Amino acid sequence: MKEDGFEEYEKALKTCERMLAFEMDIAQESNIFRKIGDIYLEIFKKSNDLQSCEHAIQAYQRSLAVYTQESYPHHRARVMRSLGFAYAARSDLFDQGESLKQAINFWEESLAIYSRLNYPGDYAILQDELSVAYRKLAELGDGVNNSKMAIDAAKNALLIYSLKDHPQEFARGKTNLGSAYLTLAQFADEPEDRMDSCMQAIASYQDALQVYDPGRFPDEFALVKNNLAIAYLSLAGAGDERDKTECCRQSIQSCRDALLIRTRENQPLAYASSQNNLGNAFLTLAEEEASLENCELALEAFRNALDLYPREQHPTLYAATQNCIGNAHLALAQIQNPAENFLKAIGAARKALEIFNRESNPEEYAESQGILWLGYLTLADIEYRAENCLLALEACQERLIAFSQGKPLQYASCQKDLAITYSMLADTEVSVEAKAEDCKKGAEAALEALSIYNESDHPIEHAEAQLLLWAAYSALAEVEEKEENCRKAIDACQAAVRIYEASHPTEHADALKSLGYSFITLAEVTDKAKNCRRAIEACSASLEHYQKDEAPREHAEILRDLAFAYVTISEVEDREEWVKRALRAYKKASRIFEGVAQELEAERDPEAAEMRNDVQRCRRSMQSCKGILKASRKRRSEVQILESR
Repeated sequence: MKEDGFEEYEKALKTCERMLAFEMDIAQESNIFRKIGDIYLEIFKKSNDLQSCEHAIQAYQRSLAVYTQESYPHHRARVMRSLGFAYAARSDLFDQGESLKQAINFWEESLAIYSRLNYPGDYAILQDELSVAYRKLAELGDGVNNSKMAIDAAKNALLIYSLKDHPQEFARGKTNLGSAYLTLAQFADEPEDRMDSCMQAIASYQDALQVYDPGRFPDEFALVKNNLAIAYLSLAGAGDERDKTECCRQSIQSCRDALLIRTRENQPLAYASSQNNLGNAFLTLAEEEASLENCELALEAFRNALDLYPREQHPTLYAATQNCIGNAHLALAQIQNPAENFLKAIGAARKALEIFNRESNPEEYAESQGILWLGYLTLADIEYRAENCLLALEACQERLIAFSQGKPLQYASCQKDLAITYSMLADTEVSVEAKAEDCKKGAEAALEALSIYNESDHPIEHAEAQLLLWAAYSALAEVEEKEENCRKAIDACQAAVRIYEASHPTEHADALKSLGYSFITLAEVTDKAKNCRRAIEACSASLEHYQKDEAPREHAEILRDLAFAYVTISEVEDREEWVKRALRAYKKASRIFEGVAQELEAERDPEAAEMRNDVQRCRRSMQSCKGILKASRKRRSEVQILESR
């Protein structure tokens, strides 16, 4: 307490100490200890010195030793209220969870005296404080229940604070309520619950803005606008696709409103926080409108934030922003310079991992590993396929460990990613044994995901995992136990078809296409005619969705699969008729592939080469079909000659 401005506190403490030397009754002594606690608490607020906070707590506790519930209920309630404030202040520096619980206990007990009817002002203040404490506690554990307690406390405060009679208190209470709902949204398992909580948060923040105008309350206005941006962004990610773009735009505008107040010069850290939110809003918008501008604006905002988060002074914020930059480069890679941007995403995630570790920052660590996983996996399609697949596998496994406890949905999602990775890795293997091992591990990962993604609660995720299981068994069928693994693949694919049939036409068509492929493969080993007809039925149904004018590439691919099924069934029945159908299908597919190739070549798209390969494969198959028909006609002619003799 040697700093300037603390002399008055020192004098007050010395006065209290001198008073304690006099003979007095225990009630008077307790009152002095309460005053000592108040002084130390004020010192703490100015100095942020933990020792001062501990001294305040000790003084209040000595005061409570005399102020019993029976003899001094009102004095006791006052001291317990102050003890709650002290423990809440302590929570920012030491033993956060336990300190918050202590604060809550003291405030709850003091409310036995500070009732809504008898002490409405004190009641409302305590309810506001309880809301904040429960919200902080939610971030540490039992997120849903603690968030709901925060909501209830904020609502209790608003029973006292009206817009007309207590406008500032009303606005503060609505801000607390909005933040409590936003915290609940963070922990909601179901998209509907998350969406509802976000909408409640938005409504509460908008109520607060009836009071917090930028002229009279600039800081409060900026805070609420910043939180409103987060709420809109959370709503955009809640699963409701109808207004996702509009939510992103509302989030962007709210950030820009906040940044009118939060400037780089007068509020650097708050400015950086809002810049990060702005970047996330542009990045989410880029998912809906994959424009170069959205990605570049996101990157610009993240870099503005990073400038104010030096690694040495703000390591956690620095690392979190590096993750944001990594995600932005992943999005940008889908638009231009994929290899360059994937490498930049990987580089940003590596910088974040210099700070984040599995033990101290499990979720942030997992996010960094997720960026590495996606960066390496997609880079594998461009260069060094096997090497990058292995690096992706390593990142995915690290991410999985971070989600192994208490995060079942994240764990299941990561198992899906693991299945994808093993599927790609299997394609790089030279030996049959290694490929089989990768396929089996991929199937295990998909099954692990399915153990959490049950069909009733998570139908879409369940279907996605079933298709990954299909991919693993389909690939495994190429190297061992063809019939058994084909049947397993078909079972998995049919499960996905059933889920998608009602309301997901594109996914349903894709699953039918995969199902057709598996039936063709099964036809190679058993029941050729029966399984070919099943393949034809599945592919034909898929073709109804993928019309030539709307989806030429997919249409051509299905025609090619149909043609192959026609050729295969021709081996056992109606030889010429089925081959003629195959020839017509190959011709149509070839023409469509040719058109797509020309368009891609005009755009200098590297996928044009793959389209040219498809054209050539179709033409070779056409020649084969013509050869079959020629040989068939020759045999028929020879038979007719023999019969005529």
